[in-house]
Amino acid sequence: MQSLAQLPFKFYEHDSQTIHVNPHWHQEIEINYLVQGGPVNFVIDGQTKRFQPGDIWATNHREIHSATALRNEHYLEFGLIIDDNFLQQQVPQSKDWQLILKGIDSAHRHHQSYQRIKNHLLAIQQILREPLTDLSRLNVLSHFYGLLNELGENFTQSHSNKDVSPNSNLVDDVMVQINQNYAEELDGNILASKHHISLTTLNKQFNANIQMSVNQYLRLIRLLNSRRLLLETDRTIDYVAASCGFSSGKTFNRNFKAWKGITPSEYRNNFAKDYQIDTSCF
Repeated sequence: MQSLAQLPFKFYEHDSQTIHVNPHWHQEIEINYLVQGGPVNFVIDGQTKRFQPGDIWATNHREIHSATALRNEHYLEFGLIIDDNFLQQQVPQSKDWQLILKGIDSAHRHHQSYQRIKNHLLAIQQILREPLTDLSRLNVLSHFYGLLNELGENFTQSHSNKDVSPNSNLVDDVMVQINQNYAEELDGNILASKHHISLTTLNKQFNANIQMSVNQYLRLIRLLNSRRLLLETDRTIDYVAASCGFSSGKTFNRNFKAWKGITPSEYRNNFAKDYQIDTSCF
């Protein structure tokens, strides 16, 4: 991941035989482009989308996402994580953007715009292969502004909840607490109490900012971490359940099956042998 001086985004690139990015989230919007290789399984808020070479897709503010590609092909994928302060200064309504760019299937009405986004991304990637000069920085910015314009014109919808004044700092704080303490006895009531607000208010804030309740987010974080333990260790199902904050193995089994359609044991048997970690993006 590169933070480049005087550019309003971070740039990352995977150039490897496999891709594995653990679940994470950030406040900023991210744009991804799979240039070559095999398919990539990209998980956004627990839902898996399979992208093919040539696909471009976006993650929205605070969406939990991860990526896996295990075909042992030569993958080339890169992307931009857009500075949120810069974006909101330039486009104030972007705070309410919900990007609907999810590969070529989402571009059926905007094929030309989709191609222009692809061209802007490729141009930025090529320019950044060389040390930046004042003129090349301007060239990057011209493509970056063009990219933002295409996104705003054709691939966004508003998710603003006019009944709620969004408090993103509160939601970020609670999300961090959940990420750090998901294994403990924790629920929405406890988190609301810690912040001296009602559970109803906290849920309204979560729904306004990430389109799920606080308990849904907590459950998702527990499930994502349980999936990692299932694939990375040979610990028992009861151990995984307890380590991820589930009250019992039975409760864990029920929640995991509702999420993935199979039991934790079946999931481990089906996928653990192919699980590898690529740390090139860290």
